[in-house]
Amino acid sequence: MRRTTFPRWLVVAALALALAAGACDTTYDFDRTTVGEDDGTSGTARSRTSSQFVRGLFADVLGRAPERYDFVVTVNGQPGFTLPIDEETFLVDTLDGMGDPAPLRALIVKGVVESEEVDLPIKSSVRDPAAFITDQFRRLLGREPNAYELAAFVEEWSSDPAVGPKAVVRALAGSREYQSK
Repeated sequence: MRRTTFPRWLVVAALALALAAGACDTTYDFDRTTVGEDDGTSGTARSRTSSQFVRGLFADVLGRAPERYDFVVTVNGQPGFTLPIDEETFLVDTLDGMGDPAPLRALIVKGVVESEEVDLPIKSSVRDPAAFITDQFRRLLGREPNAYELAAFVEEWSSDPAVGPKAVVRALAGSREYQSK
């Protein structure tokens, strides 16, 4: 079988376009808020490296490390060519190639949270939204939500049908606090 290789920049560009195209189907406007406690400390949070961000996001949301595998394109039922995929390398190289990776990090968070691999309950099966939200704060940020954060999340959960488990995880994993822990 003949193996076709593509330039890395072409594969990275194709992956970035696929993420961008799949991430732009619905938008929501939210009031600005800061996740975290205002404890009077003036320490500046240091952002995770791209590699730390990608590995942490996969572990926290998908429960696994980024994988390497071969993507086989078939033509007329026969293997046409094989595209080697290294999830971490492609995402890290793309993030590192950006002047400001924050917008792309948000798209990656959305893509991972919306993945079929994510094992989150549907909104109607969550009996106690406050307990679910508190559990996600503990799991993703390593702390309890403060009273304002919990009230704001529960209010949005109750008033907006689009806000459920995936929206909560996406908000927390996309936060500055998560990206700097």
